[in-house]
Order: sequence, then C-alpha cells, then structure tokens
Amino acid sequence: MSLVDTSWLEKNIDNVKIIDCSWHMPQANRNGFEEYQKEHIPNAIFFDLDKNSKTNTNLPHMLTDLNS
Repeated sequence: MSLVDTSWLEKNIDNVKIIDCSWHMPQANRNGFEEYQKEHIPNAIFFDLDKNSKTNTNLPHMLTDLNS
C-alpha cells in the first residue's frame, strides 16, 4: 500500500521530500542503504533506522528521546 501513486509523485516531486528508511529482516540478506545507493527516487534522502533508534531497550526501532 502506498499513500500516493507514482503519477502523483512524478507531478509533485519538487513539492515533497522523500525519506527512504528501507530496512530488511536480517535473514533476508539485503541492505537498505546499499539498495538506496544503487537506485532511489530522485532527491530522496536515506534515514538509517538502526542508527537512529534507541539502543538501550530490548524493543526494536524505538524512537530516541529529545536529548539523544
């Protein structure tokens, strides 16, 4: 499911900012950042979900607090 379709995005690409936070389960043997580097939507930026998540919890991908 997507929030917008590709034709809308093509028409509005200069009015939005695309944040690519592709992430895959470890057993998939895929790397979201490497895939982003090979091909991504023009002007998109990459957001590393693992590097920007709280690390002192046993729950995956929790938001950090304001001071982190």
